[in-house]
Amino acid sequence: MIDLHIHSTCSDGTFTPSELIQKIAEIGLSGFSLTDHDTTQGIPKILASGLPDNTRFIPGIEISCDALHREIHILGYGIDWKNKKLNDTLNTLREKREIRNLEMIERFQKGGYPITLEKLQHHDPNTVITRAHFARVLVQEGICGSTDQAFSKFLGEKCKYYIPKPFFSPENCIKIILDAGGIPILAHPFLYKFSNSELKQLIEDLKEKGLMGIEIYHSSHHTGQIMKLRQWQKEYNLLATGGSDFHGLNKPDIKIGVGRGSLYVPDHLLDCLLEYSEKK
Repeated sequence: MIDLHIHSTCSDGTFTPSELIQKIAEIGLSGFSLTDHDTTQGIPKILASGLPDNTRFIPGIEISCDALHREIHILGYGIDWKNKKLNDTLNTLREKREIRNLEMIERFQKGGYPITLEKLQHHDPNTVITRAHFARVLVQEGICGSTDQAFSKFLGEKCKYYIPKPFFSPENCIKIILDAGGIPILAHPFLYKFSNSELKQLIEDLKEKGLMGIEIYHSSHHTGQIMKLRQWQKEYNLLATGGSDFHGLNKPDIKIGVGRGSLYVPDHLLDCLLEYSEKK
């Protein structure tokens, strides 16, 4: 099996790139991608760790942007992770989002909650802080009983302590992936809670901007959603991908390769990505 959606400590996962390699070797994945949020820092660490025999790797990334007044995520596969324009853009995004994180920390502290930057970084000052880091601290401090409660009570888009990320358009997001030689893919489409008609229109609009595929297989997608996505994939002649969205202990119910237990991502999806990437 393969897993094309995995996060490390370079963004909001709890396993280092080298630890991920060990887990992947133990499981026996035939292929995978590291898709950290808004950073390529983990990719050279994966390559330096040495891939297990007969295991293929395609560099990846997951970038946040905004559509229909909601945050959506675009995956980029086969990127040139050394691309200067890509990394300059990511650096700018991270700097703006660091300001947002500090503003959220201030809100929590004014509310009497002991959230600090040091706790969010968890001994790694280079980590890309996301809401998952806030959720982890809220659970560790005993403020929330679970990650789901942290999001529903404190971190959701309508919650008091939530501050939206700086606006970044899907068009620009797709463009920087394409300019870095990558393949832009809409991540976990059904997580955004759009209606079917809104989601189909979004896919159509994004394809016009350069989107090349959709993530069909995901830990959160049930059979009916997978069938619907496969239908749209064929209708719009898009590539298909899939992955667990593994975050380690930040999402403890999701395992590499199998998600919540029933995920299966066909090997040929990686074949198609690698073939397309080589042609580019």
